[in-house]
Amino acid sequence: MRIGLPRALLYYWFGPAWKAFLQEIRLMPVVSRMTTKEILKQGVRVGVDEACLPVKVYLGHCLNLMSECDLLLVPRIVNLRKKEFICPKFMGLPEMVKAAVTNEYGPEGKERVLVWKSEHRSFWDAPPALPDYLRKLAGPGKIKTGLHRAKQVFREYRALLHQGYLPDEAEEILAGKNVHRREQGAAGLGVIGHPYCLYDHFLNMSLLTLLQRREYNYAVFTPELFSEEELSAEVADLAKPIFWTLGRRMLGAVRALRKKHVAGIIHLAAFACGPEALIGELIRRECQSYGLPLLQINLDEHSGEAGLLTRIEAFLDLINTHAHRREGIGCG
Repeated sequence: MRIGLPRALLYYWFGPAWKAFLQEIRLMPVVSRMTTKEILKQGVRVGVDEACLPVKVYLGHCLNLMSECDLLLVPRIVNLRKKEFICPKFMGLPEMVKAAVTNEYGPEGKERVLVWKSEHRSFWDAPPALPDYLRKLAGPGKIKTGLHRAKQVFREYRALLHQGYLPDEAEEILAGKNVHRREQGAAGLGVIGHPYCLYDHFLNMSLLTLLQRREYNYAVFTPELFSEEELSAEVADLAKPIFWTLGRRMLGAVRALRKKHVAGIIHLAAFACGPEALIGELIRRECQSYGLPLLQINLDEHSGEAGLLTRIEAFLDLINTHAHRREGIGCG
């Protein structure tokens, strides 16, 4: 059977491991193609106005996959670490998907949605809610082996991201393909944000690749270059812990990136993201206290490449001016 995996939201964090589990229990994972304008349009059409851009993109990927798979695998994520949470929309994601596919394919559409829940534990402690016929087909031994294999692949995948590979590059390496590492520039630039904002080339208009082009030639650093232990240690001195997992990682990354002496930081956020309203302000204050140039970009369905390029070029000019001033002060 073909099981659809939407290439959106936390697919950029767990995708290869989900694929490994399905393959181990003799199911065929079908991953949606990269985000396109058409996929975004589909998601905007069926999504509620209050939903953020990444959720609308996810719904578009689900609809795009329905004709290519028998079932959709949708995660219900309550939290990724104890005493921390992520956006409530992740908890209600299966219901949003079921409503969207029901509107498009009728009442039988929601029966094609498999839910994989993660709460106070990792995905690899319990399998998704497989129908009885699939559970019998796989068998308990194979399911246990599949979870073990998924956990192993997840560690390998995260290790590759820690080395600086982008998610699509890491996937290719895990599949046995050769990946040519791009040469990094001399000056470093931090780019932070939720994984689905950082690594969806359509949403951010290939920002990471753009910054590494010859005319800019920056070494790009993202939160994935740091371990969980490093990021947690950076924010351990806060008066009150940050209970948004992704927000804690971003604020920790700002502090870790400062120690790498980056020239500036670009913060990508999705328009209408609730947690970003708080975390974005904390990041702004943090950079201000360090004297670190910061560009905050809100992404929505109306974002245009020309406007983004103009802001990026203006920010890079600001960084160069900032660097020259510091050099001048040092010489004096």
